[in-house]
Amino acid sequence: MDKSQLRHRYLSNRQSLTRFQVQSRNQLISQRLINYVSWTDLNLVHFYLPIVRNQEIDTFPIIEYLRKHYPAVRIAVPKVVQEHTLDHYLLTDRTKLELNLWGIPEPANATAIPLDQIDLVVTPMVIFDRAGHRVGYGKGYYDRFLAKCRPDTRKIGLCYFEPVEQIDFESTDIAMDVVVTPDGIWEFE
Repeated sequence: MDKSQLRHRYLSNRQSLTRFQVQSRNQLISQRLINYVSWTDLNLVHFYLPIVRNQEIDTFPIIEYLRKHYPAVRIAVPKVVQEHTLDHYLLTDRTKLELNLWGIPEPANATAIPLDQIDLVVTPMVIFDRAGHRVGYGKGYYDRFLAKCRPDTRKIGLCYFEPVEQIDFESTDIAMDVVVTPDGIWEFE
């Protein structure tokens, strides 16, 4: 299957999950990620914020965990600023979030963060393959963003599903270092 077919199939699979399945898988993924990452080694972590209507994996419980247990770790979140481009802002207790036209929570009043400060990016996806290539929504926002990050910035994807065998990827696609699923953690070279 090509990317478009995979995107359609796994978005449909995600939408067909029951509320209980979504909550259960979210909890498993959150706990696996929390236990996997060495948070004390990080200064700034970038999280996507979930599109609730699309049943994206909810990153807010992980963010709240970090705020409580690792308050020195700063958190950044994206904002769509022009077609296919993201800017990145510090998320604090004072940050006001507003839904954009796609239903993505975005910071309305926050401090911009330079990309070279980001140590780890938690990335959304629809599905991934056994080599760490991901399928997103097809607009390339995260591939362009990740291409501008430091070479040592870790890229961790979150996915409800286990990997497919292979995804046809393009030279501009950025593979993940790690993907966390309800059933396990996939590490890639």
